[in-house]
Amino acid sequence: MLDSKYLDFYNRITKKVPEKNIFTDKLHTLAYGTDASFYRLIPKIVIKTDNAQEVQDIIELSNELNLSITFRAAGTSLSGQAISDSILIITSRKFTDFKISDDKSYISLQPALTGQQVNNLLSPYSKKNWSRSS
Repeated sequence: MLDSKYLDFYNRITKKVPEKNIFTDKLHTLAYGTDASFYRLIPKIVIKTDNAQEVQDIIELSNELNLSITFRAAGTSLSGQAISDSILIITSRKFTDFKISDDKSYISLQPALTGQQVNNLLSPYSKKNWSRSS
């Protein structure tokens, strides 16, 4: 059962995000709130987002209600960065847009791209993503 602040958030965010993408039950919050770390926090609400407008709506409403949010994207967390006891936002696999600069010196990415996918995008330019996830 959600306390009043989270219930208010839930009732208002369901007008902006499809209810099928919002989870408050114990099974989903435990499953989505678990990462590869040894830390354990269970989010009160998990929301799978499909676009930037949904993310913006969640951020604005959570800020208005003074509720913290945590993001979880393509990679796995090995040290607890993707866990929360508040609101967990999961960016869907639809966040795959990217832009390589004209001079090929940088790439801008959305969060569903993995290190390997980024390296595949950069390989025609003899570039490589140097993150640990590669």
